[in-house]
Amino acid sequence: MPTVKPISELQRNAAALAKECHETKAPVYLTRNGTAALVIMDAEAFDEEMKVHQDVYEREARVFRAIMRGQEDELAGRVRSLEQARSDAAALRAARHA
Repeated sequence: MPTVKPISELQRNAAALAKECHETKAPVYLTRNGTAALVIMDAEAFDEEMKVHQDVYEREARVFRAIMRGQEDELAGRVRSLEQARSDAAALRAARHA
């Protein structure tokens, strides 16, 4: 469960909030009039989170590019049926074992 505190807590006791963030590595949600206004967290934990997000983004971008290459291959006629691919693979296996 995330830690939620009023934003006035930051004004009254910033050092204690900073210590809590450093020790727990968890974000603290600060509210104004009962609504989330800010989130504070340890800088190292934030950097780690951003690295995870960047890694996921890069992985998704690679998948997207591969899908686009496949679509381009299909549009250019550089495809074969599953039956043909299986036949070609069987022929390659047979040639290796001959």
